[in-house]
Amino acid sequence: MSRTWTAAGANYEIPWGEQTWTLRVDDINPGLRSARLGPLLSLEGVAGTGRCSRDALNGASLVAHEVRFGRVEATYQPQGWGEMTVRAAWFPVEHDGIGLEIELSARSVEELQRVEIMILSSLSSPPEAGSLRSVEPRDRESAVLSYDGRETDLSHLVTGPPGDALGPWLASRTGREGWSYVEMVRPEDAARRIHEGRLPFMTTRYGLFGYDLERGVVLRGRLRGYWMPKGSAFSLAEETFQAFLVEPPPLRT
Repeated sequence: MSRTWTAAGANYEIPWGEQTWTLRVDDINPGLRSARLGPLLSLEGVAGTGRCSRDALNGASLVAHEVRFGRVEATYQPQGWGEMTVRAAWFPVEHDGIGLEIELSARSVEELQRVEIMILSSLSSPPEAGSLRSVEPRDRESAVLSYDGRETDLSHLVTGPPGDALGPWLASRTGREGWSYVEMVRPEDAARRIHEGRLPFMTTRYGLFGYDLERGVVLRGRLRGYWMPKGSAFSLAEETFQAFLVEPPPLRT
């Protein structure tokens, strides 16, 4: 893999899709941004039954960061979330992709119910207040999460029925002529995918996990983002997604 990170304090840069992207691990929503696009694969906060903290993962909760084995690894410990530890790792993958892995643990007991780590990717300016939000739930239990107090403005939220496992999200309008942005998550890792606005979607977020979190439990989730030629993006996305599904989890060191 020829793409490598360049570090400057809490800022990390990497070439991706013929652009330079910056990852600021102490930002409000740490994620990848170029001069014109982003954030992509960004941490948007923590949600649980009855509450949501959009600013839980930022410079205030950052406790460590480094480049390790080609990965930018950042560790966050948000206050008020059961001594929770969130470890995020961004890293280049083949076929012009960036991977994101999230590891979640806590030291509390019977305190954290149906916890989600929110991941945001947007190729447009932030949606206006009151924009339609379309939820794709993993299962019936995940569909209920949108109505347990963690979401606001329910009048503009529509939850679809549980159906097929989440496939790749393809954004055809990206601001890069001739290219589509493709993002995918392992279906078992995401409780919900929430699209903003109307088709073609240019902003989406994932609620990873959606499980109760107790002392001694470790949850791990994986996502990928790719730039693909627009004319072949649909077929390439499906081929890449199938390979992603059978890829073994990384070795822990």
